[in-house]
Amino acid sequence: MEIRKATPGDLPEIVNLLRASLGESLIPKSEALWNWKHVENPFGKSPALVAEEAGSICGVRVFLRWEFRQGERIIKACRAVDTAIHPDYQGKGLFKNLTLSLIEEIKSEGVDLIYNTPNTQSLPGYLKMGWEKWGKLPLKMHFNLSVGKSKSLSQVSNWESIRHLIQALEKTPKETDSVNTNLVAGYIHWRYVKCPLFPYHFISDGETYLLIYRIKEGKIGRELRIVDFFQLAGFDSNGRKQLNSRLKTIEKNESVRFTSYSGLQFGKDNPLEMGLMPVMSIGPEVTLRQAAMREETLDLPWAWSLGDLEVF
Repeated sequence: MEIRKATPGDLPEIVNLLRASLGESLIPKSEALWNWKHVENPFGKSPALVAEEAGSICGVRVFLRWEFRQGERIIKACRAVDTAIHPDYQGKGLFKNLTLSLIEEIKSEGVDLIYNTPNTQSLPGYLKMGWEKWGKLPLKMHFNLSVGKSKSLSQVSNWESIRHLIQALEKTPKETDSVNTNLVAGYIHWRYVKCPLFPYHFISDGETYLLIYRIKEGKIGRELRIVDFFQLAGFDSNGRKQLNSRLKTIEKNESVRFTSYSGLQFGKDNPLEMGLMPVMSIGPEVTLRQAAMREETLDLPWAWSLGDLEVF
């Protein structure tokens, strides 16, 4: 068996392996999704390894490149994402071999850390390979008591109308000590406008703030899930009032049963009016693993948004 770097010519076989190993119940596997995720990413192409035997690919391991920013400091990261082992090769240590080999690969490139949000089945395996639990993200929910028939008035988002705001956000580093996703040029367009999995929408004044959300159908009703929030220095009390007023209008028009946000980006200066329900630590479980970085990653002042950690 040979473990080697994946090449563009491997893509059809990799996609077939992902389908055979993981199915498509949660996220449909396709070459278009792979290219958006692993080739068009503004942080760079994803490092990927494959295991090959007798001319066939039997395993694949991919890390998604990411960058965080703390003031003037750039932290190079990867997110442990796609992995698939052919059923005939499962239980033989191939997943671990591919993962540890890829870690050594990215260390030489100066990647500082790896992060992900593993499910309960995969978590023990990651912990054995050196990942550490940071903990579960806080989750805030607000239930709407009166829900009428959906008018679906917010389903079309004209992202071009806020192009100048997006450019300003990506050119203006946050003046904070917290660790946020580095808003490189093209990030917001790639992450939210071009995402092939589901549509994202926004609330904005076009000048000082941008709240990004998506509508999700669930067992207990329609959810408005807030995934990211960005602001410039001019965002003030009037902007807060406008934001919350527009959010309430969308909740009504979309017949939203509840609104949620999970993450650390709001902190104490939360601009959203989300009722009296307490914040619960039931969001995604975040794990971290040091690569080239020497300092303790768990102690960094993280300010993750759900958009950084959402499964895609």
